[in-house]
Amino acid sequence: MSLSAEYCNDKTGDRGGGGGVALAHQRRLIRGLLVWATLLTLGLATSITLHFIHRESPAPSKRQNSRTEQIQENITQPQPKEIPLMEFSPEWKDSEMVETLRWKTVRENFIKKKPMGQLLVDKDGQYFLYLQVTLASHEKTNHTITVESAQRKVILNGLINGSKLSTVFMAKGFSLAKGDILTVTCQPKAKIQTFHTETYLGVIKINST
Repeated sequence: MSLSAEYCNDKTGDRGGGGGVALAHQRRLIRGLLVWATLLTLGLATSITLHFIHRESPAPSKRQNSRTEQIQENITQPQPKEIPLMEFSPEWKDSEMVETLRWKTVRENFIKKKPMGQLLVDKDGQYFLYLQVTLASHEKTNHTITVESAQRKVILNGLINGSKLSTVFMAKGFSLAKGDILTVTCQPKAKIQTFHTETYLGVIKINST
């Protein structure tokens, strides 16, 4: 069985022969709209990209001003203060039997060297003192190492048990007045190592009073 030509025309919408022309015209319009929309999208994307590039690239004068401000800020920032530290080394010989430990320093600052190994405090303030003493290996008896202040008396006191150890390390913070005198002694007398890693004295000035 075959369908009639009139039935086919009704289903396809081609009434009177003009439906095909209308459909082709609509397709051309759709293609034109798609092309136009694509061009508009590309133009908008390009415009947005150029806008952001322009905003992220400041003028040369602004960049120069920013560098100048950064340099000025770095200059005005406070620089870290150097810690006031004095280190002292032995002024005796390994072969000597010493009781009062004599000290030498390269540069005097807030503590000055006195005759007979004493140390003179030149400025009032808070101080932190650390001391290490190492006896000669053949010293077998007990020894007491003492740091004394003329005004404060005994500041530090350490015991070296000759049968077990040969080294003592001590440290303490305290206040000292200008004109005070520090003395380090060893009782009884002994031969004390002078190498810089074995026996040394250090004083840090924390602040002024």
